[in-house]
Amino acid sequence: MNTLYFDMTTGLAGDMTVAGLLHISGIKSRVLSELFSEFFKSRVEIETNTCFVNGIKCSRLSIDFDKTAVKKRDLLTIKEMISSSCLISEKVKNDSTGIFKIIAEAESEIHGRDIEKVHFHEVGAVDSIIDIISTAYLLENISPDEIAFSTPVTGSGTIKSAHGTIPVPSPATTEILKGLNIKRINIGDELTTPTGAAIIKYYCTDTSASFNGKILKTAYSTGLKSFEEIPNILRILLLEQNRQAHNIAEIEANIDDMSGEEMGFLMDSFFKSGALDVFFTPIYMKKNRPAYKISILCLPDKTQLLSEKLLKESSTAGIRFSERKRIVLDREFTTLKFKGHTVTLKKFSGENFVKIYPEYESVAEISRQTGTPFSTVYRQILKNLE
Repeated sequence: MNTLYFDMTTGLAGDMTVAGLLHISGIKSRVLSELFSEFFKSRVEIETNTCFVNGIKCSRLSIDFDKTAVKKRDLLTIKEMISSSCLISEKVKNDSTGIFKIIAEAESEIHGRDIEKVHFHEVGAVDSIIDIISTAYLLENISPDEIAFSTPVTGSGTIKSAHGTIPVPSPATTEILKGLNIKRINIGDELTTPTGAAIIKYYCTDTSASFNGKILKTAYSTGLKSFEEIPNILRILLLEQNRQAHNIAEIEANIDDMSGEEMGFLMDSFFKSGALDVFFTPIYMKKNRPAYKISILCLPDKTQLLSEKLLKESSTAGIRFSERKRIVLDREFTTLKFKGHTVTLKKFSGENFVKIYPEYESVAEISRQTGTPFSTVYRQILKNLE
Protein backbone atom coordinates (compact mmCIF):
# COMPACT_ATOMS: atom_id res chain seq x y z
CA MET A 1 0.00 0.00 0.00
CA ASN A 2 1.45 3.36 -1.08
CA THR A 3 0.60 6.74 0.40
CA LEU A 4 1.37 10.09 -1.20
CA TYR A 5 1.88 12.62 1.59
CA PHE A 6 1.85 16.40 1.03
CA ASP A 7 3.99 18.07 3.70
CA MET A 8 2.90 21.70 3.38
CA THR A 9 5.38 24.03 5.09
CA THR A 10 3.85 27.13 3.55
CA GLY A 11 0.50 26.02 2.23
CA LEU A 12 -0.30 24.74 -1.24
CA ALA A 13 -0.47 26.29 -4.69
CA GLY A 14 -1.10 24.68 -8.05
CA ASP A 15 2.33 25.33 -9.58
CA MET A 16 4.16 23.88 -6.57
CA THR A 17 1.90 20.82 -6.67
CA VAL A 18 2.60 20.13 -10.35
CA ALA A 19 6.36 20.66 -9.99
CA GLY A 20 6.52 18.17 -7.10
CA LEU A 21 4.31 15.58 -8.80
CA LEU A 22 6.39 15.74 -11.99
CA HIS A 23 9.44 14.74 -9.93
CA ILE A 24 7.61 11.92 -8.13
CA SER A 25 6.03 10.54 -11.33
CA GLY A 26 9.16 10.74 -13.47
CA ILE A 27 7.08 12.16 -16.34
CA LYS A 28 8.89 14.76 -18.46
CA SER A 29 7.45 18.26 -18.58
CA ARG A 30 7.39 18.13 -22.39
CA VAL A 31 4.55 15.57 -22.11
CA LEU A 32 2.44 18.25 -20.43
CA SER A 33 3.54 20.82 -23.01
CA GLU A 34 2.26 18.63 -25.83
CA LEU A 35 -0.95 17.79 -23.96
CA PHE A 36 -1.91 21.42 -23.32
CA SER A 37 -0.81 22.71 -26.71
CA GLU A 38 -3.42 20.36 -28.13
CA PHE A 39 -5.91 21.19 -25.36
CA PHE A 40 -5.81 24.95 -26.01
CA LYS A 41 -5.07 24.63 -29.75
CA SER A 42 -2.16 27.01 -29.27
CA ARG A 43 1.44 26.93 -28.07
CA VAL A 44 2.02 25.95 -24.44
CA GLU A 45 5.49 25.31 -23.02
CA ILE A 46 5.90 23.81 -19.56
CA GLU A 47 9.21 23.10 -17.87
CA THR A 48 10.72 22.76 -14.43
CA ASN A 49 13.81 24.63 -13.32
CA THR A 50 16.12 23.82 -10.42
CA CYS A 51 16.56 26.44 -7.73
CA PHE A 52 17.75 26.44 -4.13
CA VAL A 53 15.70 27.52 -1.11
CA ASN A 54 17.79 27.75 2.07
CA GLY A 55 20.25 25.32 0.49
CA ILE A 56 17.55 22.78 -0.48
CA LYS A 57 17.33 21.86 -4.18
CA CYS A 58 13.77 22.46 -5.37
CA SER A 59 11.81 22.30 -8.61
CA ARG A 60 10.03 25.40 -9.84
CA LEU A 61 7.35 25.25 -12.53
CA SER A 62 7.52 27.57 -15.53
CA ILE A 63 4.57 27.99 -17.90
CA ASP A 64 4.71 29.98 -21.12
CA PHE A 65 1.77 30.12 -23.51
CA ASP A 66 0.44 31.94 -26.53
CA LYS A 67 -1.87 34.79 -25.57
CA THR A 68 -4.59 33.31 -27.81
CA ALA A 69 -5.16 30.76 -25.04
CA VAL A 70 -6.28 33.55 -22.70
CA LYS A 71 -10.07 33.81 -22.66
CA LYS A 72 -12.76 34.61 -20.12
CA ARG A 73 -14.18 31.19 -19.23
CA ASP A 74 -16.93 29.99 -16.92
CA LEU A 75 -17.34 26.54 -15.36
CA LEU A 76 -19.61 25.25 -18.13
CA THR A 77 -17.07 26.18 -20.81
CA ILE A 78 -14.22 24.51 -18.93
CA LYS A 79 -16.26 21.34 -18.35
CA GLU A 80 -17.00 21.15 -22.08
CA MET A 81 -13.30 21.61 -22.92
CA ILE A 82 -12.36 18.79 -20.57
CA SER A 83 -15.08 16.38 -21.68
CA SER A 84 -14.22 16.85 -25.37
CA SER A 85 -10.50 16.18 -24.90
CA CYS A 86 -9.29 12.85 -26.31
CA LEU A 87 -5.87 13.11 -24.62
CA ILE A 88 -6.92 12.43 -21.03
CA SER A 89 -8.71 9.51 -19.41
CA GLU A 90 -12.20 9.51 -17.93
CA LYS A 91 -10.72 9.49 -14.43
CA VAL A 92 -8.63 12.58 -15.15
CA LYS A 93 -11.70 14.26 -16.65
CA ASN A 94 -13.82 13.43 -13.59
CA ASP A 95 -11.13 14.47 -11.09
CA SER A 96 -10.36 17.73 -12.91
CA THR A 97 -14.03 18.64 -13.19
CA GLY A 98 -14.50 17.80 -9.50
CA ILE A 99 -11.73 20.21 -8.48
CA PHE A 100 -13.08 22.96 -10.72
CA LYS A 101 -16.55 22.47 -9.26
CA ILE A 102 -15.24 22.95 -5.71
CA ILE A 103 -13.76 26.32 -6.66
CA ALA A 104 -16.85 27.29 -8.64
CA GLU A 105 -19.14 26.50 -5.70
CA ALA A 106 -17.00 28.68 -3.43
CA GLU A 107 -16.94 31.58 -5.90
CA SER A 108 -20.68 31.22 -6.50
CA GLU A 109 -21.37 31.38 -2.76
CA ILE A 110 -19.14 34.41 -2.27
CA HIS A 111 -20.34 36.42 -5.27
CA GLY A 112 -23.96 35.23 -5.25
CA ARG A 113 -24.04 34.03 -8.86
CA ASP A 114 -25.14 30.87 -10.64
CA ILE A 115 -22.42 28.23 -10.42
CA GLU A 116 -22.44 27.33 -14.13
CA LYS A 117 -22.35 30.91 -15.39
CA VAL A 118 -20.15 32.70 -12.89
CA HIS A 119 -16.93 34.07 -14.40
CA PHE A 120 -14.04 33.98 -12.01
CA HIS A 121 -10.36 34.57 -12.54
CA GLU A 122 -9.02 31.68 -10.49
CA VAL A 123 -10.53 28.98 -12.71
CA GLY A 124 -10.65 30.97 -15.93
CA ALA A 125 -6.91 31.63 -15.90
CA VAL A 126 -4.84 29.43 -18.23
CA ASP A 127 -2.26 28.56 -15.59
CA SER A 128 -4.96 27.41 -13.16
CA ILE A 129 -6.48 25.17 -15.81
CA ILE A 130 -3.05 23.69 -16.47
CA ASP A 131 -2.34 23.24 -12.75
CA ILE A 132 -5.60 21.41 -12.05
CA ILE A 133 -5.63 19.09 -15.05
CA SER A 134 -1.89 18.37 -14.63
CA THR A 135 -2.45 17.45 -10.97
CA ALA A 136 -5.20 14.97 -11.89
CA TYR A 137 -3.12 13.59 -14.78
CA LEU A 138 0.04 13.09 -12.69
CA LEU A 139 -1.81 11.57 -9.74
CA GLU A 140 -3.41 9.04 -12.07
CA ASN A 141 0.06 8.06 -13.28
CA ILE A 142 1.49 7.84 -9.76
CA SER A 143 -1.64 5.94 -8.67
CA PRO A 144 -1.20 6.05 -4.87
CA ASP A 145 -3.52 3.94 -2.72
CA GLU A 146 -4.02 6.90 -0.41
CA ILE A 147 -3.41 10.66 -0.54
CA ALA A 148 -2.80 12.48 2.74
CA PHE A 149 -2.03 16.09 3.62
CA SER A 150 -0.53 17.92 6.56
CA THR A 151 -2.67 20.67 8.12
CA PRO A 152 -3.39 23.40 5.52
CA VAL A 153 -1.46 26.60 6.26
CA THR A 154 -2.78 30.08 5.51
CA GLY A 155 -1.22 33.53 5.76
CA SER A 156 -2.68 36.76 7.13
CA GLY A 157 -3.16 40.41 6.22
CA THR A 158 -4.56 41.49 2.85
CA ILE A 159 -3.76 41.03 -0.83
CA LYS A 160 -4.87 42.69 -4.06
CA SER A 161 -7.11 40.66 -6.35
CA ALA A 162 -9.15 41.22 -9.50
CA HIS A 163 -12.03 42.25 -7.20
CA GLY A 164 -9.90 44.69 -5.16
CA THR A 165 -8.16 44.31 -1.80
CA ILE A 166 -9.32 41.21 0.08
CA PRO A 167 -8.38 39.55 3.39
CA VAL A 168 -6.01 36.58 3.67
CA PRO A 169 -6.89 33.74 3.54
CA SER A 170 -9.02 34.75 0.57
CA PRO A 171 -12.79 34.25 0.89
CA ALA A 172 -12.64 31.46 -1.72
CA THR A 173 -9.90 29.60 0.14
CA THR A 174 -11.79 29.98 3.43
CA GLU A 175 -15.01 28.69 1.87
CA ILE A 176 -13.27 25.71 0.28
CA LEU A 177 -11.48 24.66 3.47
CA LYS A 178 -14.68 24.55 5.55
CA GLY A 179 -14.76 21.36 7.61
CA LEU A 180 -10.95 20.97 7.73
CA ASN A 181 -8.60 22.05 10.49
CA ILE A 182 -6.28 24.82 9.28
CA LYS A 183 -3.28 26.67 10.70
CA ARG A 184 -2.85 30.42 10.23
CA ILE A 185 0.61 31.91 10.54
CA ASN A 186 1.84 35.50 10.68
CA ILE A 187 2.99 35.92 7.10
CA GLY A 188 1.32 38.72 5.15
CA ASP A 189 0.69 36.83 1.95
CA GLU A 190 -1.55 34.14 0.49
CA LEU A 191 -0.04 30.71 1.17
CA THR A 192 -2.82 28.26 0.31
CA THR A 193 -4.49 29.45 -2.90
CA PRO A 194 -8.04 28.55 -3.96
CA THR A 195 -6.56 26.05 -6.43
CA GLY A 196 -4.40 24.50 -3.71
CA ALA A 197 -7.33 24.43 -1.29
CA ALA A 198 -9.55 22.70 -3.87
CA ILE A 199 -6.88 20.05 -4.50
CA ILE A 200 -6.73 19.37 -0.76
CA LYS A 201 -10.50 19.25 -0.41
CA TYR A 202 -11.00 16.93 -3.40
CA TYR A 203 -8.28 14.38 -2.65
CA CYS A 204 -8.06 14.63 1.14
CA THR A 205 -8.43 11.34 3.00
CA ASP A 206 -6.62 12.56 6.11
CA THR A 207 -4.94 15.71 7.45
CA SER A 208 -2.27 15.00 9.99
CA ALA A 209 1.20 16.22 10.90
CA SER A 210 2.32 12.61 11.38
CA PHE A 211 3.02 9.92 8.81
CA ASN A 212 4.67 6.52 8.76
CA GLY A 213 6.08 4.08 6.25
CA LYS A 214 9.17 3.44 4.16
CA ILE A 215 10.10 6.47 2.05
CA LEU A 216 10.26 5.50 -1.62
CA LYS A 217 10.56 8.95 -3.22
CA THR A 218 10.74 12.57 -2.14
CA ALA A 219 10.21 15.79 -4.05
CA TYR A 220 10.80 19.42 -3.08
CA SER A 221 9.15 22.24 -4.99
CA THR A 222 8.76 25.97 -4.58
CA GLY A 223 6.96 28.92 -6.13
CA LEU A 224 7.96 32.45 -7.06
CA LYS A 225 7.48 33.86 -3.55
CA SER A 226 10.09 33.84 -0.79
CA PHE A 227 9.69 34.59 2.91
CA GLU A 228 12.20 35.51 5.60
CA GLU A 229 10.39 33.60 8.35
CA ILE A 230 10.11 30.14 6.74
CA PRO A 231 11.21 28.47 3.49
CA ASN A 232 8.58 28.48 0.75
CA ILE A 233 8.77 24.72 0.16
CA LEU A 234 6.35 21.93 -0.57
CA ARG A 235 7.65 18.45 0.23
CA ILE A 236 5.90 15.42 -1.25
CA LEU A 237 6.72 11.92 -0.03
CA LEU A 238 5.75 8.61 -1.59
CA LEU A 239 5.54 6.09 1.25
CA GLU A 240 5.23 2.34 1.28
CA GLN A 241 3.15 1.40 4.28
CA ASN A 242 3.00 -1.88 6.04
CA ARG A 243 -0.28 -2.79 7.68
CA GLN A 244 0.30 -0.49 10.61
CA ALA A 245 -2.14 1.00 13.04
CA HIS A 246 -3.36 4.50 12.30
CA ASN A 247 -5.20 6.98 14.47
CA ILE A 248 -8.96 7.35 14.60
CA ALA A 249 -11.22 9.05 17.14
CA GLU A 250 -14.10 7.47 19.05
CA ILE A 251 -16.93 9.70 20.27
CA GLU A 252 -19.41 8.33 22.83
CA ALA A 253 -22.55 9.38 24.67
CA ASN A 254 -25.15 7.56 26.81
CA ILE A 255 -28.77 8.13 25.78
CA ASP A 256 -31.92 6.94 27.59
CA ASP A 257 -34.63 9.25 26.30
CA MET A 258 -34.69 9.01 22.49
CA SER A 259 -36.99 6.82 20.41
CA GLY A 260 -35.81 4.11 18.06
CA GLU A 261 -36.85 6.21 15.06
CA GLU A 262 -34.76 9.14 16.34
CA MET A 263 -31.75 6.90 16.95
CA GLY A 264 -31.99 5.40 13.46
CA PHE A 265 -32.18 8.86 11.89
CA LEU A 266 -29.18 9.94 13.96
CA MET A 267 -27.10 7.01 12.71
CA ASP A 268 -27.87 7.79 9.05
CA SER A 269 -27.05 11.45 9.62
CA PHE A 270 -23.61 10.65 11.04
CA PHE A 271 -22.71 8.35 8.17
CA LYS A 272 -23.62 11.11 5.71
CA SER A 273 -21.37 13.51 7.65
CA GLY A 274 -18.26 11.35 7.29
CA ALA A 275 -18.33 8.89 10.21
CA LEU A 276 -16.37 5.68 9.59
CA ASP A 277 -18.76 3.66 11.73
CA VAL A 278 -21.69 4.22 14.09
CA PHE A 279 -23.10 1.63 16.48
CA PHE A 280 -25.35 1.35 19.54
CA THR A 281 -24.61 -0.75 22.64
CA PRO A 282 -27.41 -1.62 25.11
CA ILE A 283 -26.54 -0.46 28.64
CA TYR A 284 -28.22 0.25 31.99
CA MET A 285 -27.97 3.71 33.49
CA LYS A 286 -28.90 5.12 36.91
CA LYS A 287 -32.13 3.85 38.46
CA ASN A 288 -31.77 0.76 36.23
CA ARG A 289 -32.99 2.62 33.17
CA PRO A 290 -32.34 0.72 29.90
CA ALA A 291 -30.37 2.92 27.51
CA TYR A 292 -27.93 2.91 24.61
CA LYS A 293 -24.34 4.00 24.31
CA ILE A 294 -23.85 5.58 20.91
CA SER A 295 -20.32 5.20 19.53
CA ILE A 296 -19.01 7.09 16.51
CA LEU A 297 -15.70 6.28 14.83
CA CYS A 298 -14.11 8.93 12.62
CA LEU A 299 -10.84 10.32 11.33
CA PRO A 300 -9.21 12.77 13.79
CA ASP A 301 -9.98 15.84 11.66
CA LYS A 302 -13.72 15.04 11.87
CA THR A 303 -13.79 14.89 15.70
CA GLN A 304 -14.94 18.46 16.32
CA LEU A 305 -17.56 18.45 13.56
CA LEU A 306 -19.14 15.17 14.66
CA SER A 307 -18.90 16.00 18.37
CA GLU A 308 -20.83 19.22 17.83
CA LYS A 309 -23.33 17.35 15.68
CA LEU A 310 -23.93 14.77 18.44
CA LEU A 311 -24.46 17.50 21.02
CA LYS A 312 -26.86 19.36 18.73
CA GLU A 313 -28.92 16.51 17.28
CA SER A 314 -29.21 14.10 20.21
CA SER A 315 -30.63 14.51 23.71
CA THR A 316 -27.27 14.05 25.45
CA ALA A 317 -25.86 16.80 27.66
CA GLY A 318 -22.25 15.71 27.23
CA ILE A 319 -19.93 13.48 25.23
CA ARG A 320 -16.67 11.58 25.63
CA PHE A 321 -14.01 11.13 23.00
CA SER A 322 -10.70 9.34 22.83
CA GLU A 323 -8.00 8.45 20.33
CA ARG A 324 -7.89 4.87 19.10
CA LYS A 325 -5.54 2.82 16.94
CA ARG A 326 -6.99 0.94 13.97
CA ILE A 327 -5.64 -1.63 11.53
CA VAL A 328 -7.61 -2.39 8.38
CA LEU A 329 -7.24 -4.80 5.48
CA ASP A 330 -6.91 -3.58 1.91
CA ARG A 331 -10.39 -3.39 0.40
CA GLU A 332 -11.63 -3.39 -3.16
CA PHE A 333 -14.88 -4.13 -4.98
CA THR A 334 -15.33 -6.40 -7.97
CA THR A 335 -18.27 -8.02 -9.77
CA LEU A 336 -19.38 -11.53 -10.68
CA LYS A 337 -22.02 -12.77 -13.12
CA PHE A 338 -24.44 -15.14 -11.37
CA LYS A 339 -27.43 -16.63 -13.23
CA GLY A 340 -27.87 -13.53 -15.36
CA HIS A 341 -27.39 -11.12 -12.45
CA THR A 342 -24.42 -8.91 -11.57
CA VAL A 343 -23.18 -9.46 -8.03
CA THR A 344 -20.94 -6.95 -6.27
CA LEU A 345 -18.18 -8.61 -4.24
CA LYS A 346 -16.14 -7.21 -1.37
CA LYS A 347 -12.51 -8.34 -1.42
CA PHE A 348 -10.31 -7.97 1.68
CA SER A 349 -6.62 -8.83 1.44
CA GLY A 350 -3.75 -9.06 3.89
CA GLU A 351 -0.38 -10.73 4.04
CA ASN A 352 -0.79 -14.01 2.12
CA PHE A 353 -4.58 -14.22 2.49
CA VAL A 354 -7.72 -12.97 0.74
CA LYS A 355 -11.35 -12.88 1.90
CA ILE A 356 -14.24 -12.36 -0.55
CA TYR A 357 -17.88 -11.82 0.35
CA PRO A 358 -20.99 -11.02 -1.71
CA GLU A 359 -22.38 -7.55 -1.03
CA TYR A 360 -25.67 -7.69 0.88
CA GLU A 361 -27.69 -5.52 -1.52
CA SER A 362 -26.72 -7.67 -4.52
CA VAL A 363 -27.78 -10.87 -2.77
CA ALA A 364 -31.00 -9.28 -1.49
CA GLU A 365 -31.97 -8.05 -4.97
CA ILE A 366 -31.47 -11.50 -6.51
CA SER A 367 -33.48 -13.03 -3.67
CA ARG A 368 -36.35 -10.58 -4.27
CA GLN A 369 -36.35 -11.08 -8.04
CA THR A 370 -36.16 -14.89 -7.99
CA GLY A 371 -38.09 -15.66 -4.81
CA THR A 372 -35.11 -17.71 -3.59
CA PRO A 373 -34.26 -17.45 0.14
CA PHE A 374 -31.43 -15.02 0.87
CA SER A 375 -29.30 -17.68 2.57
CA THR A 376 -29.62 -20.01 -0.43
CA VAL A 377 -28.51 -17.33 -2.89
CA TYR A 378 -25.63 -16.36 -0.61
CA ARG A 379 -24.36 -19.97 -0.36
CA GLN A 380 -24.68 -20.52 -4.11
CA ILE A 381 -22.60 -17.42 -4.86
CA LEU A 382 -19.92 -18.56 -2.39
CA LYS A 383 -19.90 -21.97 -4.07
CA ASN A 384 -19.34 -20.31 -7.46
CA LEU A 385 -16.45 -18.35 -5.99
CA GLU A 386 -14.83 -21.53 -4.76
